[in-house]
Amino acid sequence: MSFTSDVKEELCTLPINSFTAKAEFAGFLKFKGTLEIGKRSHFELTVKNTCVARRVKKLLKIIHQGNVDIFYRQEKRLNAGRLFLLRIAVENAKEFLNDLGLNTVGEVNEQTVSDPILFSAFMRGAFLSSGSIANPVHHHHLEIYYRKLEALNWILKRLEEFFGIIGHIVDVSYGYRFYIKNGEMIEEFLNLIGAMRAANLVHSVMMANRIRSDVTRSVNFIEANSKRSGTASLKQIDAIIEIDRRIGLKSLPSKLYKVAKLRLENPAISLRELGAMLTPPVSKSVVHRRLGKILKMVQLKEDKK
Repeated sequence: MSFTSDVKEELCTLPINSFTAKAEFAGFLKFKGTLEIGKRSHFELTVKNTCVARRVKKLLKIIHQGNVDIFYRQEKRLNAGRLFLLRIAVENAKEFLNDLGLNTVGEVNEQTVSDPILFSAFMRGAFLSSGSIANPVHHHHLEIYYRKLEALNWILKRLEEFFGIIGHIVDVSYGYRFYIKNGEMIEEFLNLIGAMRAANLVHSVMMANRIRSDVTRSVNFIEANSKRSGTASLKQIDAIIEIDRRIGLKSLPSKLYKVAKLRLENPAISLRELGAMLTPPVSKSVVHRRLGKILKMVQLKEDKK
């Protein structure tokens, strides 16, 4: 089962109440509905998931539109699997749409979804009918497909203005896609439509990736620092050995002799640790300065050659 199916299964288990039922069904009808006009007008909805088909039927029962026929067929093209066609008979299509907050050309009445809870329900219907989401373990991507640009622009603007969720729209074959690629924004969107378990999973994956990234960065820093320290220590030891070969360490001033002797005896320890071993103890900068003098002495002798 895909992650999209998991999210839709979760959404289908959410309780339905009379306050949000119309707004959620309006989301379904807006994004997947078509009106067939004839002797008996009816709406048609096509959905892929069994649980989604059941939820549509429950929504219609709550909004007192119980005359629903459900058909299904196996769609082999593009491996679409089983598709469910819901045929909803209505007495008066215009009145039915107005009651849902839609007009005959599918435009949404702003007052119908002015309440954040109603807008959340509307977007839940939109996602259940036309949405998909990638497994966050692999990458972050959520999208909703629709054949007309205006509706997706309306969603884009409303999500950003009222919920801080930033998405994008791209032109694709036969329509447009509203999509979100930011993990935090996807988490917010899932919380908005009621998919709390999926939102928590996205959050957990992001936290795990962040921790993994921090650990990798720390390890790289430590390795780089160790290499720098090791290179510096090697140069110091080479200089001390060269001084000892040429003039003998004991010919050095007392302070330089002590630090040179400690460095030879402790090639792997840090400058701070070397300073702590001296009597009296000195700071890291003092040790660095004294070893620097030894390096400079060797450099000067080499320059004179």
